[in-house]
Amino acid sequence: MPRTHGYSAKGRRCFGTHDWQAKGRLNALGAILKRTFVTLSLFAGNINADVFHAWMTQDLLPMLPDGVVIVMDNAPFHKRQDTIQAIVNHGCLLEWLPPYSPDLNPIEPKWAEVKAIRRRERCSIEELFITHVNYA
Repeated sequence: MPRTHGYSAKGRRCFGTHDWQAKGRLNALGAILKRTFVTLSLFAGNINADVFHAWMTQDLLPMLPDGVVIVMDNAPFHKRQDTIQAIVNHGCLLEWLPPYSPDLNPIEPKWAEVKAIRRRERCSIEELFITHVNYA
């Protein structure tokens, strides 16, 4: 649905400079280490256990040294047994956040920062992560 209202200086015509209409949903999977993204992947579809397992085993785990603590929330796709086993086999320690505690999740402030930058800069997802986000 197009916007029917906008803002401009009194007596000036309001022109839209950004198309806010949804063009499909993108989901992101990311991991941070010392406040910096270690890896970040964008997916056009929903994240499920298969997508998460592939991302964890092919993207994240090869970048991590032994002994790293991985902290995850209780999303159902995080709990697949072969994903948990892959983390343990890699030599990482797995810690679970308490249920309903996004304030304890260290990546949540990073996602809030990313969303604020996107709103401020009005840029595409690709430009956002290439230009504006602190990505190792």
